[in-house]
Amino acid sequence: MDMKQRARELLRRLEAAIAANQLVLPSLPEVVIRVRALTESGNCSVEELEREISRDPAIAARLVKVANSSIMRRGVPVSSVRQAIVLLGFRLVRSMVTQLALLQTMGRAGGDPGRLRGFVEGGLHISALCRDLAESFPYLDAELAALGGLLHDIGKLPLREFLRQQPELSGIERLRFELMLHPLVGAMLLRHWDMPEELIQMARWHETVLRDNGRPLPDYVDVVIAANLMHYGTQKGRYARYAGVSVPALEKCLTGRNQDEPNLHVRRELVQLMTSE
Repeated sequence: MDMKQRARELLRRLEAAIAANQLVLPSLPEVVIRVRALTESGNCSVEELEREISRDPAIAARLVKVANSSIMRRGVPVSSVRQAIVLLGFRLVRSMVTQLALLQTMGRAGGDPGRLRGFVEGGLHISALCRDLAESFPYLDAELAALGGLLHDIGKLPLREFLRQQPELSGIERLRFELMLHPLVGAMLLRHWDMPEELIQMARWHETVLRDNGRPLPDYVDVVIAANLMHYGTQKGRYARYAGVSVPALEKCLTGRNQDEPNLHVRRELVQLMTSE
């Protein structure tokens, strides 16, 4: 049986384990569910949103920190959740609460702490890249792109747990199957969380590096493919085979842009705030 056949068999077993409750997909944090429901209701007040966010003191404190960053602040220091909501607006607050809560969930995941830390930090940098790339195209929602960048590799977390439970696999085989299967598992998990279809597609297709949607301008999948290439580079490692190759997503995202990434050095502050205790 070749690697692709073995990968399909492992995916079938994983789906069967989920159906039998032998492997439970992580739940979306309650604060995310409540904040999404409130902000999408059409009649949410600042007071109601403040009350819901304040029920999670850690999220509330980090949201205030983010609102005080040089990227977000507009002069007056922010000292309360209410001020942060007024400054950022409902849509951005919803995105930030989702990202902060999911970062907490990732941080509690089992496995090698060093590898998990690298996973979270890499996701945050790719998230910042996705936001920065999407901001150049008015038809793209930069915050949605940023959230997709954070979550594009999310399938690795439940998949790692499943692969650890397969004693016949060597360590190298686990890594190879993780790379092959995590886009499918990520799309499965985001669908389980009822996330927007754009995020599901970003998770599902981000490893299809030479994908071309046939249109001249990028979509969300193009953005996350380009962000991955910018993050990892093509000099060595997983994307070295694309060195010197024309990648449609990258060409579309960088057309007409200053490729010196002028905003990313500023966004390091936001990454630090979102990961700091």
